[in-house]
Amino acid sequence: MRHFAQVVRPRAGRALVACAAAMVLVATPAFGQAPNVDSRDQTAGDPSDTIIPSAGLRGTIPSGRPIVQDGDLNYPPEPQDVQDGILTAPAPEEAGAVDDPALVDQRAPEAIAAFENPPAGYDPLLFQIEDIAPSNPILNRRPRRLFEIEPYDPIGIRLGSFVLFPEVELSGARFSNVFASPNAESDWALDILPTGRLVSDWSNHALELRAAGDFSFYNEFTSENDRGYLLEGRGRLDVTRRTNLQAVLTRQHAKESRSAIDASSVGPASYVTQDLAASTLTHRFNRLTVQLNGTLTDTQYDTPGISNPDDRDFTERAAGARVSWEFKPTLSVFAAVDGNTRKFEQVATTDGLSRDSHGSRYRGGISFGETGQVLRGEVSVGYGSQDFDAADLADVDGTILEANLAYRFNALTSFLFTAGTNFSETTTVGSGGVLEHRAGVEMRHAFMTSLVGSAGIEGTRRSYAGIDVDERQLALRLGLEYFMTREAIVFSRYEHVAFRSDFPDSNYNSDEFRIGLRLRR
Repeated sequence: MRHFAQVVRPRAGRALVACAAAMVLVATPAFGQAPNVDSRDQTAGDPSDTIIPSAGLRGTIPSGRPIVQDGDLNYPPEPQDVQDGILTAPAPEEAGAVDDPALVDQRAPEAIAAFENPPAGYDPLLFQIEDIAPSNPILNRRPRRLFEIEPYDPIGIRLGSFVLFPEVELSGARFSNVFASPNAESDWALDILPTGRLVSDWSNHALELRAAGDFSFYNEFTSENDRGYLLEGRGRLDVTRRTNLQAVLTRQHAKESRSAIDASSVGPASYVTQDLAASTLTHRFNRLTVQLNGTLTDTQYDTPGISNPDDRDFTERAAGARVSWEFKPTLSVFAAVDGNTRKFEQVATTDGLSRDSHGSRYRGGISFGETGQVLRGEVSVGYGSQDFDAADLADVDGTILEANLAYRFNALTSFLFTAGTNFSETTTVGSGGVLEHRAGVEMRHAFMTSLVGSAGIEGTRRSYAGIDVDERQLALRLGLEYFMTREAIVFSRYEHVAFRSDFPDSNYNSDEFRIGLRLRR
């Protein structure tokens, strides 16, 4: 009666700098903008005009301040020769340059500040491909990039026109309830999580390849050892400066969480393999943007002792459209509609009924853009339903709440609000599906430059269609990170979970304490 949660989670993000300097440096590429990703010239009459960086332009102003563009990984880059056309008048007399005439920077103070002060989450090469699944805002990693307060950014390793961002996390964890069961069993485990991201550094188009692993080694309950992995490729093709095509291919293989819907707290756990292919076509008509998207997902369960195919194996085909209107780069409204069909490989063994279904989703919301240094992300509400082909199964329908919103309160404190709604199937007798709502808020605070703490709370509610059963879960999380250097971070995390269900003998509490070391480049 539980929901499968992914083990490998993307982390980190990128942010874009406001292009105030474009008012003066017309021929200079906009600083901090991913190539051809809806960067706007604030002085242009047409808000859809895009500044396209030109490869190879580098230079400095007389004071040594650099001109930065995408691909310069270290901030600031090394000063280079003065570039003609950037400097204007001699220094005024009050500047003390009468005896020693010199050229000075004539830009406005706010334009200079945009160059000299890296914005929150400055990372020019990260996360250029985020529109592949607009129906799921959680897949957009850039709000979390604003939320994460870190004293250092990863610089990566340059490999030709690509940059590699390697990372590995080593940790030991103590679990008070390994099987998420009313009869708690404790154990400790060693976890190794390697990750590698290869990101293109091109003036047009973008490509990202990512691989991650999840290897756990339990001391006593070796049945819980995991050998999970994630392989992902994302791409963006810039057809014109107003049109782009994005796509993603993903394979994820992981052990099913003991707290997932229909997961058992006894016996061997299942492995879940999910293959996903998704694409999005985006075109901008001045302030109006239209997106068309499609997704194909195949989910397979492998449970020891159960012959394949499993009655939970299914394929989902989904398509949708999204229309948004931009008032300014940091404020848009949008409406989205999505539909899907789900086909199962066999009927449920519990009641002999097929879980085949078709669904629809309708949402409207507000987007605060991807470039804001105070507020970033989006929130939406709507209505959705999943209708089963079997007449004996009640349909699942209800309100949708989706959110992925980061708020930088000040230089030391930030907040992240996330919410999601899932329409999931279940093999429970008398019920075909579950409506799951999840919402949480997390805070990060820098106690000092290299010491960052976090605290969060997340609530989940599941309502089973056709039967009078509800499940509720509350998770409390605390964390602390110490950045010894740019490449090495010591961390500790604590999580308490309280689970309550109307099913008999299903309530449980669990605690997890983890301490470890994260190495990255």
